[in-house]
Amino acid sequence: MLCATEAEVTLSAKWMAWLFLLDDRIDESDLGRDADLLEEHLGDLQATALGTLISVTRSMGRALGEIVTEASAGMSDVWQLRFRRHVSDYLSACVWQAAHRQAAQVPRPDAFPHWRRAFGAIMPTFDLVERTNGGALPSCVYYSRPYQDLLIAAADLVCWTNDLMTVDKEAAHGDLHNLVLVTAHDQLQDRRAAAAEVSAACERRVRTYTAACRELTALTATLGLPDAVQARADRCAASLRVWIRGHSEWGLRTPRYHPGTSQTGRD
Repeated sequence: MLCATEAEVTLSAKWMAWLFLLDDRIDESDLGRDADLLEEHLGDLQATALGTLISVTRSMGRALGEIVTEASAGMSDVWQLRFRRHVSDYLSACVWQAAHRQAAQVPRPDAFPHWRRAFGAIMPTFDLVERTNGGALPSCVYYSRPYQDLLIAAADLVCWTNDLMTVDKEAAHGDLHNLVLVTAHDQLQDRRAAAAEVSAACERRVRTYTAACRELTALTATLGLPDAVQARADRCAASLRVWIRGHSEWGLRTPRYHPGTSQTGRD
């Protein structure tokens, strides 16, 4: 089995640290409740993500530039464009979140899962799964129904279990960008009943993930892809499962999600 190198593990750690720092800066300041102010504040980060900014002065922009450069080394142009686009989507989703907070609007339940994945920065994070498993997947695999089902199921499981673990803290902060709170508002339920619905939705996502794994293995064989590519696709699918499990175990142990600690941040 291929193992990630020290440099690849360090890259992933840098990305997560950068995300947590930006998340806390937004959530714990007026930026998180003023969409226009936040969009202006994120302008240089957007330009850095998309590769349109020549000179970066702020530390967060320089750090993002370093991460994108390191992540892109040895990767295909197609993967690099996808990673940059996903980082940009994350930053845009932070502005969407701020706009809803500013207007004290509860997100619509049909639209919320998409935006939850986006402001949770799940897709650029999952791009790094390919980076640490031997390289980008062919487009015929990445954009196939099985692999997209895997990505969405894994992303929703990370986001929704996070929401289950943080609902009390977010409710106390008056932040309604949590699937439990969105469900409770839409269904006129109490928090316990809404949490049960979200838990059931997580179970359905687990079944989707399991079925998609089988379909992915069958698809790569049907396409006649080289053994190395088939093995890489299976490793990526397995890594998504590890990511789901690791996130849950971390979330249950970290003081970040327990009231009464000095830690900040919610996503």
